[in-house]
Amino acid sequence: MLKKASLLVAATFIAPHAWSTTWTTNIDSATYKSAGTITFNDMGYTGPTAVGANAFQVGSGFDPSRVGQVQTVVTKDPDWLTSDAPKTVIGDLTGTPTYSNGNMDGQVNFYNWAYTTVGGSTFRDMKIDKAGNYFVDKNNMAFQLYTKYEYRDATGVNPDATRNTNINFQPYATSDARGWCGSVLTSDPAALERMAGQVTFDFAFDVYFESGIPGDPGNYSSTQLVPDFAMRSYGEYVVDVTYPNSATSQHFTGQAVENNTNPITGQLDEAWKNQVSFLGAGVVPKMVWVSADSFEADGSQKWVERCNSTTGECAWAWDVTMVAEGTPDAKIHYNVFAGYAFMMRADGTRTLTYVNPEGWSDYAVPGVPEPETYAMMLVGLALIAGTMRKRS
Repeated sequence: MLKKASLLVAATFIAPHAWSTTWTTNIDSATYKSAGTITFNDMGYTGPTAVGANAFQVGSGFDPSRVGQVQTVVTKDPDWLTSDAPKTVIGDLTGTPTYSNGNMDGQVNFYNWAYTTVGGSTFRDMKIDKAGNYFVDKNNMAFQLYTKYEYRDATGVNPDATRNTNINFQPYATSDARGWCGSVLTSDPAALERMAGQVTFDFAFDVYFESGIPGDPGNYSSTQLVPDFAMRSYGEYVVDVTYPNSATSQHFTGQAVENNTNPITGQLDEAWKNQVSFLGAGVVPKMVWVSADSFEADGSQKWVERCNSTTGECAWAWDVTMVAEGTPDAKIHYNVFAGYAFMMRADGTRTLTYVNPEGWSDYAVPGVPEPETYAMMLVGLALIAGTMRKRS
């Protein structure tokens, strides 16, 4: 399987969130067709046992016998509250019209096009063990179909517009997700405290050309496979990749809003409790190795129907498994859109569906004492100190 190598390059500044570390993924033309870099700044956030953005497990990994929490996250339509820099977007395939200074909240960048996240994508039964390891079954991750671009001018000059895109996308997970969650570091998983996390999984998206029929995804074109895709609910991405044939720059940025945080002030806010954003970025590689059982006996792709528990909608997806090069009987899949960079953004609502009554964290932090209790503690310490001085 294609692996993305990340290199620690800096840990250089304090503001706004303690010491921050920037991680760089080099995009080489031999693997991706395009060339450049994708950088991720963790904004000073680290996970349980101080694991960083380059790690997707704590200790020996997820332990199903030690589940401490279970949660579900469902995406929302954009609210257009984002600190992301505006992006000028061009119409997909045609290059026209041009949408200047587009608000990027809830948007997906793909090449120099954009697509709007539709509420209802569901990440269900996200298990978190007491060490902070995530596990999400691939069948519990359901993405909505991308069929339009909602334009909002960040400068307020141009009127709103809705574009039915020429290309439609149906994303889906092709492997289970693993990662870590910082909720185990709080005093309570339902507390109004800073918490974030990240997961990685193999990812695919089917490409359709618009048919003009309402409710129809369009005419199937191809499937793009992206191994080791990462989604994070913290930090900031910068994609700076050039597509060689046209020397076209693919440059976009995105910053997640952590759980419980007001997107305008950047502060914890009761009104934004359990509201979270997440994002991920990458480049479609030239080719990926897949298992032999990803195909039917006649050589055609093996398809499976997968459903969204929130919307009740179902869609067919390639039942594919990405594998490492050299796997017996593996076959090469070539991506039609190799070299195209992308950034996925979404806002969502987190719901805790289970907290283990016998303990949910190996690191549970006691709650901060109330001011009155804290004052009494200080008085008590002073009395003890005074008594000790008299005895001495």
